[in-house]
Order: sequence, then structure tokens, then C-alpha cells
Amino acid sequence: MLKDYILNEAEKITLILARLAGLKEQAKPDEFIQLADTMLQNEYNIKLEKLLELKPDEFELMLSKENYHPDKLEALAKLLYMYAEPFEPNAETLVGLQKVLTIFNLLEQKHHRSSFENINKRNTIYQFVQKNYE
Repeated sequence: MLKDYILNEAEKITLILARLAGLKEQAKPDEFIQLADTMLQNEYNIKLEKLLELKPDEFELMLSKENYHPDKLEALAKLLYMYAEPFEPNAETLVGLQKVLTIFNLLEQKHHRSSFENINKRNTIYQFVQKNYE
């Protein structure tokens, strides 16, 4: 029963992420933000703007307090990464990418979960930061 619920939730989030990717590809930023806000409000009880405003320690506290399932953490990391693309050297991009790295660390350390996709994204983030901030 719980397994079915988790699978249904993961499938629902995957479909929303696919729609978000389509909106991003079609260069529809307003619709992307509207759908992202709806997803974040429904699944994580937070709006995108508020999520991006959280300081690193507040973000970590939120993740710890909510104790999200690893699939929901993966989805949140994908949404934040997608939102940051294409990477521009500015404060908003950096804040979003820091949150993605925080989620990847949590997935690896607490849930012992890693993927080639996340490793590639992590490397891309590191290269971006090294090129633009060091």
C-alpha cells in the first residue's frame, strides 16, 4: 500500500518534471515558473521564490525537518537544476545550484543514493563555478 502510494507520487512528479522540461525547451519562462510554483506548493509546501530565498542553513533545516523521500529529493534537485539552466553567472543561479549540491550530498550521505546523472550534473556545476567564480 505505501509502496503503491510512493510509486504513484513519483510518477506524478515525473510527469510534471517532463512538462517543465518542455516549457523550458519552448522558452516559456512564465508558464515554467507557474507550473514549478504549483508543484512546489503541492509537493513541498513552498513557493519557488521562497525556496530560492532560503539561506543554506535554512534550506538544510527544511530538508531535515520534512524528511522527504529520496525520490522527492531527486525531483526537487531536477527542478532547481532545470530552473538554473542555462547557467548565467549571477547570484540567483549560484544560490539554486548550491541547493542542488546540498540535495545531492543528502542523497549520497543519508540515503546512500547516487546516479551517473547526478554525478554529471555535479561536475557541470563545479566546472561552471570554477570558470565563473574562482
